[in-house]
Amino acid sequence: MKFTSKHPVILASQSPRRRELLGLLGIPFEVTPSERAEPDPNNFQTVLGYVMACAQQKAADIAQHEKDALVIGADTIVVLDGDILLKPQDKNQAVAYLQRLSGRTHEVITAVTVRQGASELSFHERVKVRFYELPASWIVAYTDTEDPYDKAGAYGIQTLSGLFVEGIEGDYNAVVGLPVAKLLQQLTHAGYARIEGAHDYAK
Repeated sequence: MKFTSKHPVILASQSPRRRELLGLLGIPFEVTPSERAEPDPNNFQTVLGYVMACAQQKAADIAQHEKDALVIGADTIVVLDGDILLKPQDKNQAVAYLQRLSGRTHEVITAVTVRQGASELSFHERVKVRFYELPASWIVAYTDTEDPYDKAGAYGIQTLSGLFVEGIEGDYNAVVGLPVAKLLQQLTHAGYARIEGAHDYAK
């Protein structure tokens, strides 16, 4: 089963994980990452407001130069005790993040914005993720690798650190970085995508 779009599709993200997930739809797309710096989370009253703004900014940044394209922007954050755990800046911060996450349940929020011309649709997915108690030796060994440093919260559920996860409540792909099933629902309902071979786009 494959889907098609009547517009060129651009993913405004450099994440290889998002590229892989979007590729599941079978819709050809290009990757053009936004080069704008992400907003300061301290300027937002809520964590949801922050992550939504990040996704919207990525999509808008590329859409302004690609008027006919369907531009998809996405952003993922890890939230614990109301704090946003972004990508760790160094080993000490990565260790501190994982020590906080150990044995506890946190929230992952992925926001998505789709822009086409002046039209925009946005949505988000919230997922609860529960960690096992992590031995200190595991945290040290993991943070000695390169894996934590390009991932919110200093871990990736789809990599070796997925072994830290005891369970999740919600969409696994949203934790990876793109809730592709919900994205497909949004695209088809808005008339941006259809199943290959169908005669008419959804209205």
